[in-house]
Amino acid sequence: MKVTIVEQSEKKNCIQRIAAYCRVSTDRSDQNSSFDVQRTYFLKKYKNADDVDFVGVYSDRFSGTSLECRPGFQQMMSDCREGKIDRIVTKSLSRFARNTKECLSTLRELKEQGITVLFEKENIDTSKVSDEIMITILEGLAQEESASISRNVRWSLKRRMSSGTLGIAKVPYGYTKKGGRLEIEEEKAGTVRRIFSLYLSGAGAKKIAVLLNSENIPSPTGRKWNNVTILKMLRQEKYIGDIRWQKTFSVFMEIRSRKNRGEADSYYIKNCLPPIVSRETFEKARELCARNTRKPKSKNDSPFRRKTKCTCGRSYYLRKSTEMIWECSGKYSTTVPCTNPVFSDHDYHTAWQRLCTKLRKYTDETVLSCRELFVFAGEYLVDGEVMHLRNSEEDYSRRKYVLCSLCLEGCITTEKLFSLQSEIDSKLEEIKKHLTVLNGSMTKRVDELDKLYMLLKDSTSENLEEKILLRSVTDGKTIEFELIGGLSFKEELG
Repeated sequence: MKVTIVEQSEKKNCIQRIAAYCRVSTDRSDQNSSFDVQRTYFLKKYKNADDVDFVGVYSDRFSGTSLECRPGFQQMMSDCREGKIDRIVTKSLSRFARNTKECLSTLRELKEQGITVLFEKENIDTSKVSDEIMITILEGLAQEESASISRNVRWSLKRRMSSGTLGIAKVPYGYTKKGGRLEIEEEKAGTVRRIFSLYLSGAGAKKIAVLLNSENIPSPTGRKWNNVTILKMLRQEKYIGDIRWQKTFSVFMEIRSRKNRGEADSYYIKNCLPPIVSRETFEKARELCARNTRKPKSKNDSPFRRKTKCTCGRSYYLRKSTEMIWECSGKYSTTVPCTNPVFSDHDYHTAWQRLCTKLRKYTDETVLSCRELFVFAGEYLVDGEVMHLRNSEEDYSRRKYVLCSLCLEGCITTEKLFSLQSEIDSKLEEIKKHLTVLNGSMTKRVDELDKLYMLLKDSTSENLEEKILLRSVTDGKTIEFELIGGLSFKEELG
């Protein structure tokens, strides 16, 4: 019998679906060429390659320290989740991300989906587990580089503010931009003057907003006029020809700007714009606005202030009418007004005193009974949960031991061992945190119930609303008081 050996043919590599990602480092006009160079480079390298399936170039033309600010990046991640991409190639870590935490989170997500990333400049391939430490270090450097650029940009902006040469990015309502300069747009400027005139004649901001909406006059925001927009316009110094720079300031790696309350320098430049209203009119409106927004002392005197919520999700506040009344802050909303009724401050205090009287009379039957029941049921539930978590902890620890044994026997690779151990360590950390929360919440709840019991038993204790009331929720007809210790009681209003 003649046996012919047929040699095994080399397995053909599966064609990978490769995507490229590029981004410019700043939004300056001279970066446009860099952006185009990156795109051209990737297109030339992969578009006509036989050994890859080139998905395309995902790109973001403007800079962003947060991944949420980059639509191109988000689209690429969406396609990865849908299984359209096997590998991502980018020029460098600084092009991919500048936030270490987000970068590593993204890389781990991609790795779980079997997607690798190649950073050409640093020659880092995420298919190698040992590179994650290097990525952390290099990402820290990229983040520091981004911080340095941010500091330089802020320094340049401050210099231009102090010299009065900084341009206006957002054109205020009532102006138009021509040739780099602001000019008055008479039709909208007329609306601005009318707002100041109406306000000085006694019309409130809400009333002005309703009037402008009824006349279908477009607002600065493109949505309906509201009292906030009106008040902002009444405080806008540009309408008298002045500019104040840096009313807000940004902090590195934060998406939202902060209101400047003296933490950063501000710059005020007079007579640099054509005025729409006179200084006298502007000052009168500002003084009237300050008087109207000054809160009466009666608001600060209520012990229920900042503790009273409406069932619609907004807050009830105390105001002076023919008597002191509580009213939902959304009652006069121009979008979704609240229909819950107002109620008197007297009714509020009566409902609270009624509850306190009941609690003092039946403290043992309510608070003490609830405490004993909670301790019994709580210990039972917590003990069961703790036992479950402890068993899970032991199980994960055994798995780590078994994995080490398998690696020593050559059954799994070191790379696989590190990957699985990392997942187990993450699970163990979650268990420890959960155990800490369980023990802490149990102790805190019992301590609060003890405090509540002692205060109610002490007939000399006063101002209970400040000591035991967490918050109250009302629909204007009934009110639910939420006390320390997790107890809630409902009372009728009126």
